[in-house]
Amino acid sequence: MRLITLLVCLLALSACATHPGKVDHVRFASDATPVMASFEAGRVRGVEGDGARAFLGLPYAASPVGDRRWRAPQPVQAWSGVRDATRIGSDCTQAIGPRAILGGGGGVVTGSEDCLYLNVYAPAGQGEQARPVMIYIPGGAFTVGSGANYDPSKLARDQGRVVVTMNYRLGALGWLAHPGFQASGEGFGGNFGLMDQQAALKWVHRNIAAFGGDPGNVTLFAESAGAWTACYLMASPQSEGLYQRVIMQSGGCLEPSSLVSAQDAAQSGPMFAERLGCAGADQIACLKALPAWRLSRAASLRAGINGPGSWGPVHTDATVPENPAVALSAGRFTQVPVLIGTNLDEGRLFANEVKTMDRYQKETIWMYGDQGQRVLERYPVGENGPAYAIATNFTDQRFACPSQALRRVLSAHVPVWGYEFADRQAPFVLPDWIVGLDLGAYHASELAYVFGTSWVFADVKRFTPEQKALSDRMQSLWAGFGTAAFSAQWPRVEGAGPVRVFTPQGDRMADDFFDRHHCAFWDGTPFGAVH
Repeated sequence: MRLITLLVCLLALSACATHPGKVDHVRFASDATPVMASFEAGRVRGVEGDGARAFLGLPYAASPVGDRRWRAPQPVQAWSGVRDATRIGSDCTQAIGPRAILGGGGGVVTGSEDCLYLNVYAPAGQGEQARPVMIYIPGGAFTVGSGANYDPSKLARDQGRVVVTMNYRLGALGWLAHPGFQASGEGFGGNFGLMDQQAALKWVHRNIAAFGGDPGNVTLFAESAGAWTACYLMASPQSEGLYQRVIMQSGGCLEPSSLVSAQDAAQSGPMFAERLGCAGADQIACLKALPAWRLSRAASLRAGINGPGSWGPVHTDATVPENPAVALSAGRFTQVPVLIGTNLDEGRLFANEVKTMDRYQKETIWMYGDQGQRVLERYPVGENGPAYAIATNFTDQRFACPSQALRRVLSAHVPVWGYEFADRQAPFVLPDWIVGLDLGAYHASELAYVFGTSWVFADVKRFTPEQKALSDRMQSLWAGFGTAAFSAQWPRVEGAGPVRVFTPQGDRMADDFFDRHHCAFWDGTPFGAVH
């Protein structure tokens, strides 16, 4: 029965458009016309139609292949003539599979190493003045995803913004650390994907004016793994001046198991190489000679976003010179306003296999070790069953409480706002009887509301009128973050609150977030947020 369910899930997902960012409704609109732009690398031809314009597949760095694998992103070579910018670039190499997405290896490999592209979306026509810019960093556990998984054309058109999405290197190709990288001047490595993101931000700073954007009015917004890296970008001195405000959606970067130094991450590098058959004196040369698909399918041996055996950014290197928890607490970060939030039921997306009490107890002890019994007592199984109990403790420990701590830490230095997305009827592409539980306000469920367009998890055609109004409200607030109108209707965080709770029935301000998510309990364990 489980196999049949899995096959149904795969068939359903394969029928979905996984790259709505290619904006066919713009490219093939009845009023579609070519539009031109010139920037530092050359001239490009995009498309305008259906009230929006798009320039797709713009290279922001040279292809990281050959000797450029595991090197900092390099400049793009200029071209002559006009380059087509009406098609998205390739996704970065990634392995798709239940273990692969967590860093555990295996999976079906898609994408290409030639993937350092971004997409620019804007309202149709030329604005009378430069438009505010929004740059989106996608999530995906640092193993999957791309900028084109999302369609920001509605956000751009309706809110008068220039919106940019990006790709960055994933898995071992983006986050491997190894002592041998020191010979090429890259330190221990481990942050190639983060350097890609920073290169994209610098590209926007230099070039976005050519696409109608204001490089001095930039909002960086990011979700999940993307929000984790936004934290690290804030702690990087090289980010100064690249954005004027930050929105972090479901990125608990103060979660302790995800905070890893470059040197610690590099300790497992030689073993990683040996498992791929690279046991000689020059492991790096051997690894560079391997096909990308083998590296993408290889299991992580270092700690990352999900603790041991996952991938993610590192600290104490040339890009992020100190632990972000230390830097943020001391005020050594890019001092800009920040909006930080989570979803009410983040953990439900990951809990559908926990169907019995025995499985709940074993999973909890496995995750929390000698604290597991305390967690079981704090989160007893209710009438809904064990999946909901483990989802709740996972939500609180990994997302809600680290984000609450981050709000508290940053609010000592910069203006901070908080939110919780709480629409428990948020649409999902698969019905509950396949998923195995009511997903509620699941991880990433807010993205359909922020963009106002469908993506692989959700179809906005299923929005009720109230959900559509909530989506419109969130788009306006995300686009208006940093303006006087925004501040007038949303109180800043002071200490533990308040946070704005988003629901289709209407929003409310809440001061009970810390208590409701048992953050004092988690602070009394080794799994509490680092602050």
